[in-house]
Amino acid sequence: MIRQLEEIIENYNRENLLCGNILISKEGKELFSKSYGHASMQLNVANHIDTKFHIASVTKMFIAAATLKLHEQGLIHLNEHPGKYVEKFKILHPEISIHHLLSHSSGLQDIYAVPNLRYEMSKLKVEDGNIADYLTQLNQEFHPGERWGYSSTGFIMLGYILEVLTGMKYEEIFDLWFFSPLQMKSTGPDNPRKINPDRAYGHTMENGEITNADNDKLSDVDAPGELYSTVRDLDRWCKALFGGELLKPETMEKMFAPYYATTFDPNLNYGYGWFLGSDFRLIGGGTPGFRSEIWHYPASDLRVIMLWNYEKVDSHQLFRQIKPVLIDIL
Repeated sequence: MIRQLEEIIENYNRENLLCGNILISKEGKELFSKSYGHASMQLNVANHIDTKFHIASVTKMFIAAATLKLHEQGLIHLNEHPGKYVEKFKILHPEISIHHLLSHSSGLQDIYAVPNLRYEMSKLKVEDGNIADYLTQLNQEFHPGERWGYSSTGFIMLGYILEVLTGMKYEEIFDLWFFSPLQMKSTGPDNPRKINPDRAYGHTMENGEITNADNDKLSDVDAPGELYSTVRDLDRWCKALFGGELLKPETMEKMFAPYYATTFDPNLNYGYGWFLGSDFRLIGGGTPGFRSEIWHYPASDLRVIMLWNYEKVDSHQLFRQIKPVLIDIL
């Protein structure tokens, strides 16, 4: 199996260029892990298995888990309006609930869909504006609960709610509840301006040339943001989450219940933070220079984790190519 995987991935690498890490595990045992390409093409520094990557929207699984942990403690109710917990959010549509924020069904415009977002965020910073206030002014694109519509706006709002309810900073919550207990020493809030040893640069393609990518459009904004991590830290997290170490069984059922069908694929439903197929769970993320993806098959506890620092890598295409080899161990 290992030889087949290596051959398929190397063929993809020759034809499309890979830059990043992949790890495959089953029932807590690492079956395959390998690094490809460079953490910095400019400096000719190779990726290695402990290279840190910006994980973009894969961060949402941590926000969802923390929200559900507060739900277990009776501090947050999924059918309550966000304004019950954060004063600024009281002006949101009266029928929006925490459930809607978690399941991408609030109808709030996705912050990343705002035209000229970099300019908007620069202007906000110069004017000493508040991102939480800015979020509440975004368009209400459909009635809450009417359908599914991907919106990072709701998850940023959840980050603020977590801070208010715990009295801690966003990153402190994750560290106390998840990262320190699980020994996830290479995971944390990603600020690309800070020196972070072993953190990869993001790369893209412009006019047929590979270049250094811009930072995430919200990277300069003081708000609950996205994380960096490694494939082994994320595998450690998945082992604990799927193994029931972090949340009660009834809470896990809420996380992985198929609330809404996605608009881009009728075969995919969405729970809280995760896309749900007939026999798998999936979470992915993308930002300038980076792509990330986790596939989980609950029946066999098979996990495929891919972190790339070249945004043109098509994780879905690569996964489809290696899946026939994985069938034997599903």
